Amino acid sequence: MERNGGQRRGVLLAVLALALLVRVAHWWVVREAPFVAFLAVDAQEYDAWAQRLAAGAWLGDETFFQAPLYPYLLGALYAVSGRSLDAVYLLQILAAVAGCWALYRAGRAMAGERAGLAAAALAALYGPFVFYDVQVAKESPAVTAVGFLLWTLAAARASGRAALWLAAGALLGALALLRENALLAAPFLLPLAWERRRGLPAFARRAGALLLGLALALAPVAWRNLAVGGSPLPTTFQGGVNLWIGNNPDADGTYRPLVPGRQVPALERRAPVALAERAAGRRLGPAEVSAFWARRALAWAAERPADALRLQLRKLAMFWSWYEWPDAVDTYYLRRLSPPLRLAAVEFGGVSLLALLGLALRIARRRAIAAAPALAPALLWIAGWTLSTVVFFLFSRYRLPVVPALLLLAALPLAAIPELFRAGARGRALLLACICLAALAAPHFAGFRPRMDLVHYNLARIAAGQGRPAAAAAHDRAALRLDPSAFLPHLTLGSQAARAGDLAAALAHFRRAAALEPRSPEAWSNLGGVYLARGDAAHARRALERALALDPAGLPALHNLALLAEREGDLDRARDLNRRALALDPAHPAARRLAARLRDAVAPR
Repeated sequence: MERNGGQRRGVLLAVLALALLVRVAHWWVVREAPFVAFLAVDAQEYDAWAQRLAAGAWLGDETFFQAPLYPYLLGALYAVSGRSLDAVYLLQILAAVAGCWALYRAGRAMAGERAGLAAAALAALYGPFVFYDVQVAKESPAVTAVGFLLWTLAAARASGRAALWLAAGALLGALALLRENALLAAPFLLPLAWERRRGLPAFARRAGALLLGLALALAPVAWRNLAVGGSPLPTTFQGGVNLWIGNNPDADGTYRPLVPGRQVPALERRAPVALAERAAGRRLGPAEVSAFWARRALAWAAERPADALRLQLRKLAMFWSWYEWPDAVDTYYLRRLSPPLRLAAVEFGGVSLLALLGLALRIARRRAIAAAPALAPALLWIAGWTLSTVVFFLFSRYRLPVVPALLLLAALPLAAIPELFRAGARGRALLLACICLAALAAPHFAGFRPRMDLVHYNLARIAAGQGRPAAAAAHDRAALRLDPSAFLPHLTLGSQAARAGDLAAALAHFRRAAALEPRSPEAWSNLGGVYLARGDAAHARRALERALALDPAGLPALHNLALLAEREGDLDRARDLNRRALALDPAHPAARRLAARLRDAVAPR
C-alpha cells in the first residue's frame, strides 16, 4: 500500500511538473511576441487599470462596469513589485499548476485516484488553458478558482462541515468577481446541499453557509459601489447591457457593440449609459441603466419567442463548437508562434467527446447517472455554467470555466483503461484506448485557422500605440484585403490620411466606412470633417448632422458644425453648437479658440 501511495505521488508530481514545464516553455517562446509583451483591447485596459490602482486610486469614483477582481490582483502585484508582465504570467502559471492539483483532488473525491490523475493530466495539456495562462486576462485565475471550487464542493458533500460550504460560497463569490455570470450558476449548486437522510434542517444549514460565503465575498464590492455610485450592486452594472447585446433583433450570438466602432473598454462603458439616458430623457443610475437594457432584451424575447429560441439554440451550438471563437487575441495565431502551445494538444472537441464517453460508461455500468451521485458537482456545474453563458453572448474564452468539470468526466474513460487491463479484459482496454486517442485527435483534423483579418487589425492598434503609423497602416490594409467588409480599418486609415493632409484618400476611406456601417457616428463625423476641410459645405452639413443624430454628444461633430455655421455667418447657431461642445469638454482647445472668435463677432447684415 505504501509503495502504491508513493507511485501515485510520483505520477502526480510528474503531471504537475509537466503542466509547469509546458507553460513556462510557452511563456519563454512568446514573451516578446505581440499580445504577450504588447497588449491590446481588454488586456491593455486591465493593465492601465492596475497601474492606476498601484498609484493609489484603490477606491475609484465610478460603479464597476467590468469585473474588478482581476485588475485589483494585478494592481496589488504592481504595487509590490512594479509593473512586470513577466511576473504576472509566472504567477498565473504557478496558480494554474495549483489548479491542476485542485482538479486532481476533486477527481479523486468524485471518481477515484486514477480519474483524479487523468483529469490533472488533461488539464496540464489543455491548449486553451496554456494559452490564457500567458495572457493578461481573467480567464486563467477563473479556471483555477473553478478547480478549487469543485474540490471544495466534493469535500463539503463528503463531510457536511459548514466551514467547507462557507468556503465553497466564498470561492463562488470570487469567481463572480472575475466572471459575473457565475451568480446565475449559483442556484444550480444548491441541490448539492441536499441529503435525503438528514432532511431539510441539514439542507438549510449547508445551503445557508454556501450563500453566506457568497454574500461575504461580494459584500465589499457592493459597499464600494454604493459609496461611489449610489447603487449597492454586488459586481457590475453591465449585466443588463450584455443581456441586450446577446438578445436583440440583430444579435448573432457573438459580441456586437451597441455603437459600431466603440468596442474599446472606455467607450463600452459610456455608450450604454448615454443611449439609455437619451431614451429615458433623464440621468440614470448604474442599476437603472442595467435594468433598462435587461427590460429591452426581455421585451424582445417576449415579442419574438420563436426568434429568441432560435438564437438561444444558435448560442448553445456555438458554446459546444470545437472552434475557439476569438476575441481580441486569436488562439490559433499564437499557436503558430509557439511549439510548446502546439504540443499542448488537448482541445475542447476532444474533451467534449471524452466527457460524453465517460457519461456513457457510467450509464452502462450504473444504469443511470443518478446512481453516481459523487459526480453531481461536475454535472450541475456544467449545466449551470452553460446556461449562464448562453443567455448572454459567446466568445470561446467565456466557456473556459466549464472545462474543469468536463475534464472530470473526460477522465473517466482514461481511468477505465488500466482497470480493464487489471481485470484481464485487454481487448476491451485496447479498444477503449484507441477510442480515447481518436477522440483527442479528432479536433486537430478540423482545419481551424487563425482569423488573420482580426489579427492584423489588432496588430495595427498595437503599432499605432507604439507610434509606428506606417506599420499600423500596413496591418490595416492587410486586414482589408482579408475582409473587405470591415469598416474599422477604413476609419483608422482615413484618420491617418487626414492627419497627413491627403484629403482625397481620407474622403475615400470615410465614405467606404459610412457605407459599410451607416450606424457609426465616427464614420459620419469624420466624413463631415473632411468635407468641411475641402470646402464642401452641403455634404459636410449632411454628414455631420447624420453623426449628431446617431450621437448627440459627439464632440467632433458639434465642433465642426459650429465651424460650418461660423463660415456661413450663422453666429447664433455657431455659438449654441460651440457651447454644447464646451459643455462636453471645457478644455477642448479648438472649441475654446472658436468661442473667443465668436465672443465679439457681429453677424453680417
